[in-house]
Amino acid sequence: MDIARRARVSHSTISRVINNVETVDPRLVRRVQAVIEEVGYRPNFQARALARGRSHTVGLIVSELSGGNPFFSEIILYFERAAVESGHEVLIGFTDTEVRPDHVAICATRMQERQVEGIAVLTFGMEQYLQNCAIDVPMVYAGADNVLKNSRNIRMNYLTGMRDAVKHLADYGHQRIGYLSGQLSWSSMLTRFEAFRKAMKSAGMAFDKELVAEFDHTWDGGALGMASLLNLPKPPSAVLCCNDVSAIGALKTLNSKGLQAGRDIALIGFDDLTMCRFTQPSLTTIRFSPSEIAGLAFRALLEEIENAENKTQYEYKTRFVLRESTCAPKL
Repeated sequence: MDIARRARVSHSTISRVINNVETVDPRLVRRVQAVIEEVGYRPNFQARALARGRSHTVGLIVSELSGGNPFFSEIILYFERAAVESGHEVLIGFTDTEVRPDHVAICATRMQERQVEGIAVLTFGMEQYLQNCAIDVPMVYAGADNVLKNSRNIRMNYLTGMRDAVKHLADYGHQRIGYLSGQLSWSSMLTRFEAFRKAMKSAGMAFDKELVAEFDHTWDGGALGMASLLNLPKPPSAVLCCNDVSAIGALKTLNSKGLQAGRDIALIGFDDLTMCRFTQPSLTTIRFSPSEIAGLAFRALLEEIENAENKTQYEYKTRFVLRESTCAPKL
């Protein structure tokens, strides 16, 4: 449809109306808008942005949406909110790293081909697969060990929350504290485990390798891990889990054995997902907030895109959140 012909104005007038130029005669604006509504025209904002040299689109790479873990779903939600408030669109990539570890590099390359202005890689520990990837747009990681020269890293401080969690258990009188871990071949799981060991040392507690159960960081992994700890000749009186999902799996095993967290055994998760407030009992945890991490990641990415002179060195500090699933050891 030729909107200019229908409205009996020039193409430049159509452009000025669509771009809300204030100098256009109000009568012409009403005439053009009536024709636009009549023909159902919708401007291609992406094409217009690219013509101006900006796509106002950013990439977000996450993983593990399968298996029911809501952590990355919450990352997407809050990253999208931050982007929309700043006038940006988000292109989301899901990496199937278990089947194909280099998939994160494929996602980043495809995003660059679609002219994103920057990419946030929030897969935790997958930055190694981007070392030889020819990406020339700004990138932001969270908790990365090594990053590319045009990238930013948000430092993750796991120890702050872990130390307070262990101290809380020690103050209650616990001596045998178990740890329910995900696969330690994953750098994110190894980092959390090392934070636990440091926290134990800081509290003057003896670390007992027998009290570490290494399973998948999933609902089923948590259930199996708790079962293995309970089957020990001398089970732990408290268990700290690598994430909330495994902690909730552990709750299922406790319930099946007639035990209750917060009464018979102390249980602590990690992440502080929304569901922690609704478990029975409500789950004491270490806050590794998806909303806060997503917000930091977007702010850091925007600074990189806009080449800000004063760039903030972001650090996320985990925090202990006390609810109802801890207690003193049973005599």
